[in-house]
Amino acid sequence: MKKYLWLLSVPLFLMILGCGKERLADIATPEEMENKNLLIILPSIPEEFCYADRMTEILDDLSAEFNGTDPQVLSVSESVDCSDYGFFNCLTVDLGTGKNNKHTGAIECISDDQQHLCFYLLGNEYKDAEGNTFESTCIQGMNGSSK
Repeated sequence: MKKYLWLLSVPLFLMILGCGKERLADIATPEEMENKNLLIILPSIPEEFCYADRMTEILDDLSAEFNGTDPQVLSVSESVDCSDYGFFNCLTVDLGTGKNNKHTGAIECISDDQQHLCFYLLGNEYKDAEGNTFESTCIQGMNGSSK
């Protein structure tokens, strides 16, 4: 029994080694999200995917690319778009074909004071096994301006 006691140290070592490497989403309140300079709205994203490590990593990368600060994420249980955040000066942008030959686009909106941007991404909606989309929406936001 004593000769296998060292095996207990392996899980403990792995837990210590992994500490601090988790990617936890910084979850915004609805009020905090309304005050962000840049909003990215992803329709039909289930809550568990919105707060997933990969989505947090994407938001962190976008924040670095746009010199953004305070990147946060919020999942809402209904379908929302940029107009729900007061954006009405919008145009549709064709982003072309992306991964898996999916055609993507966005509705790009700017606020009346020209200080806030909102992107409503199209073509990346999550679908269940029957092909149905979800009502929930994932909203990513940050402050700052582009480089």
